[in-house]
Amino acid sequence: MRHFILLACLLVAVIANAQYSGPGFYRVHNVFSNSYICINGTHFEKSTNPDAFWPCAKMKTDSAQLTDPGSIIYIPDTIQVGLYSQGVDTYSLTTLLLDVEAAPVMENGLPTYVAHTFYNGFNCYFRDYGNGMTAGGSKRKAESHWWIEPVNEESMDYSYFGLQPIINDTANTDGWYWATMCCDFPILIPKGSGVEGAYTIREITMGCDSIFYAEPVKVYGQGEVVPAATPILFKCASPYASGNKVIPVGDIANHRTMPISNDLLMGNYFSAFTNHADFIDYDVTKTYIPEQATVGAPQYMALSVDANGYPTFMSTDSTAYMAANSAWLDITSVTIIEQKSPVKSIRLGEAPELPEDPQEPEEPIVGDIDGDGYANVTDVNILVHAILYSELTEYVPAYDVNQDGEVNVEDVTALIRMVLEA
Repeated sequence: MRHFILLACLLVAVIANAQYSGPGFYRVHNVFSNSYICINGTHFEKSTNPDAFWPCAKMKTDSAQLTDPGSIIYIPDTIQVGLYSQGVDTYSLTTLLLDVEAAPVMENGLPTYVAHTFYNGFNCYFRDYGNGMTAGGSKRKAESHWWIEPVNEESMDYSYFGLQPIINDTANTDGWYWATMCCDFPILIPKGSGVEGAYTIREITMGCDSIFYAEPVKVYGQGEVVPAATPILFKCASPYASGNKVIPVGDIANHRTMPISNDLLMGNYFSAFTNHADFIDYDVTKTYIPEQATVGAPQYMALSVDANGYPTFMSTDSTAYMAANSAWLDITSVTIIEQKSPVKSIRLGEAPELPEDPQEPEEPIVGDIDGDGYANVTDVNILVHAILYSELTEYVPAYDVNQDGEVNVEDVTALIRMVLEA
């Protein structure tokens, strides 16, 4: 009986974490394809056709959505709304508003939803039958049914947003890993999380090894919130996203472009990506370049790992685009760089400094023969003994009390006078 009650409680918890419960952050999971909506970009031509989703929303399966900010969908309401993610919303893409309502069936014991809009005299239901999100179909088919899964503090065991760091030799980074991120939603770093904190870069320095360094500066710690639309570096304890969970909170920024900066870090939501060209030719792919995408340049440096295993910002190809949802180092205005241009890499960390010059040995105290810091009777006895028994085989400055370049009886007389006058 106890096991049955435990199982029932667990099922209730799962169901509670798989349905819409008011404005907030969710993942939208298709029943038929078992994949998640992930916003990849924006259509460069505004369209009122519901199939405008086709090129800009990629469906991802398995764990691929866990580290993609484009999978975090803000749903403000369920009636006449747009779904928001990474600086865009469904209304801005299609000029069509959605109605979200409960589907007529449960799937796997969980409530499901349908999203529809009115277009050209028809009620169009959004669906995914394995080729991407489109409009049409029937509200009774599984391809039009969606699980809406909250992503918040209560759902961390079921649905979470995780940071995937670059993989490097931790021996060169004191056991820590680093990830860059730029999200249009605020990020709470939970207390006790595998994420130690959020960092930025404020200056570039050169170490004694002639290598340029970007020293991370901590700006937010555990229990604090990184504001929306902030390009940031995260210091992580785990090489796996499941060990670096953070929580989307608050209100989205919903920037349509990316004029944001934080010290020397820049960021963007979208990059060039490949998706289906249109609904009719769904086997044809086409490269899309969203208006917010940023063209790479030698002065834009993306976080990577160098040949020695150190996390390092490396220059990018001006024929490529900066990675989506990432932050990078912009060295355009760094004066120290201009003297050594072009710079192809900047190591993440504190620049080493030259060791301090060794101190010159202290001058010996004249007459302090035993080295105790004082000239006294003991030193007189040692000096007399050394002269009588010819123990000095070479010149020793401490024995030459009168500093005439020789050690003899006159030094004994001078030392006695020094002791008496002390």
